[in-house]
Amino acid sequence: MKRKKTAKVQISAAILMALLGGGLCRFSQSYISFYDRPLAAFADDSLPKPKAAAEKKHPVRIKEVQEIPAPYVPSLTALNLAFLYREGGSQEKSLGAEAAEMLSLKDSAWLASIYQLANESPEKVAASLGMPSGSLKGLSFENADICFYDENGKQISPRSNIQEIMSMANTYLYYSAPEDYDAFLSYANQLWESSHSFQYSISDIYDCGGSLEGNLVENSFAAAYEASPSQADLPDAEEIQQNETEPSKEIGPGIDLIKAETVTAEAQPTEPAETFVKTACPGHVDLHVKAVIAGLSDSKKGLFSLDAIGNTQNNTVNWPGWTEETKKSARNLANQNWTEAYGLTLTPSFLTKPLSYEEIDNYMNRLPENLSENRRKLIHYALASVGRVPYYWGGKPACADYENNNFGALVTPDEKGRAMKGLDCSGWISWVYWSSIHKRLSSESTSGLAAAGEAVQRNDLQPGDIILKTGDEGHVVMFLCWERDGTMTVIHESSALVNNVTVTTMDANWPYYRKLID
Repeated sequence: MKRKKTAKVQISAAILMALLGGGLCRFSQSYISFYDRPLAAFADDSLPKPKAAAEKKHPVRIKEVQEIPAPYVPSLTALNLAFLYREGGSQEKSLGAEAAEMLSLKDSAWLASIYQLANESPEKVAASLGMPSGSLKGLSFENADICFYDENGKQISPRSNIQEIMSMANTYLYYSAPEDYDAFLSYANQLWESSHSFQYSISDIYDCGGSLEGNLVENSFAAAYEASPSQADLPDAEEIQQNETEPSKEIGPGIDLIKAETVTAEAQPTEPAETFVKTACPGHVDLHVKAVIAGLSDSKKGLFSLDAIGNTQNNTVNWPGWTEETKKSARNLANQNWTEAYGLTLTPSFLTKPLSYEEIDNYMNRLPENLSENRRKLIHYALASVGRVPYYWGGKPACADYENNNFGALVTPDEKGRAMKGLDCSGWISWVYWSSIHKRLSSESTSGLAAAGEAVQRNDLQPGDIILKTGDEGHVVMFLCWERDGTMTVIHESSALVNNVTVTTMDANWPYYRKLID
């Protein structure tokens, strides 16, 4: 019985498999695969979409072939060196950026040499000019009058002409060697030297009641000694006077002596004027500096006229000279936004509103009469630095004074994109103490200064003391004086919009008040 039943099961299974096999065979013969169908069988909207390939779990990766960039073609309308880099060097800094940095160092050194004059003794400045200096021994400059002019004799704020110089170099070398960095830098250096100059002089000696306009003592000092350290001449005195917004101040001979006697009499009405003049005051002198920075005008003292290379005939170079067309090319390039076009941040003005000697004098007159001489020197130096030292995050002084600190030179941008070398708030405090009274502080950080010197009470602050807060919003300022409303006027290196040293009125109700000198 078991065998018969097993045979029946096997026969039934064989019949079922035969039926299934026949059905599958028929279906496979009627099926046409996707790849076997003719293209004409598809309607336009049923063609496979490109994105279908992306839906595969394991797409085939095709190795990308990098295209070789086309060689740069020099142009008159673009700064060519901004597209060129040193062979084998970093691609982060173009040759144009290198040239700008080199020229900015010259700007900084030139400006430092001018400001350094005001920090020297009149005796030393006189000796450098070959002047008799015996009567100046022991004297100091009461005021430093530093004025800047363009090539037309118009008074201007200090500025950099690097962009103009580089535009002229680009135009000139386009006709001979547009990719020659060394030739570019040599041309630009020579033009920079020709376009910067300054002269300085020392006023006659005057007594304590005098000023730039003021009272001369009997032993007046011979004025109008001048020096011109560089090649370009200053505008004529008549030319400068015609273009100044305010008439220039006259010093030395020509002061109305009757007016001086009247001022003296008013100061001491109970004593004769002669007695007042014979006080212990040793006298004072003023320093006067007139600096010129030439631009792209058609003046005889402008950059085009000062260009010794471009104005020299050279048969080996296909250079047409400074024609109206080539001048236009240089001016158009100079007027471009180099930050957007080439990633170069060249600030036209490397100073921001320095204080005039009258403004400095007004602040100095607010100091207590019994304030120490060191504190007076400290405050005067701090006020004189207003607008002259750019803010740079983490910036610390390399030395005292301006020379060799390269303030204003182009450097790698800090965290906020500031690209001029300078100091941060604590670095500035250290630099002022170092420069004015030759005291090197033990720390140049905000947290370090918070522990320097001695703690004082807020109400006991004296000019020259510092006020600090630490942490992420840390800052340090130098106390100058109190205001009637209870706020204080301070001097500080500011990272706000001014990005420079400035004078500010604030509450400064901060945790730390420190005295660093007696």
